[in-house]
Amino acid sequence: MSYKPESSSRFEDSTEVPGGGVDARLIARLVVGLAVVVLAVIFVVRNSERVELRFIFFDVTTRVWVGLVVALVLGALLGQGIEAVVRRRRRRRSARQ
Repeated sequence: MSYKPESSSRFEDSTEVPGGGVDARLIARLVVGLAVVVLAVIFVVRNSERVELRFIFFDVTTRVWVGLVVALVLGALLGQGIEAVVRRRRRRRSARQ
């Protein structure tokens, strides 16, 4: 019994397709990721003015892009929290029936 690495499919590289090329999905992800990074850099450069943001209990002076990023993160966290509560209620209702 001898080990033949060329016949083993256990450690196959998932980026290669049977024809010997590179997976098109990987290239598409890389291109989209690069585009997002470029757009984010352009956004930060274009929105670097300082503004005063007023929230319920505090005022803060910061750059526009920082305020938008904080708002996006807080919105995402709020959305995840609401989704978790809704899922929990559904599970409880289905467990009662």
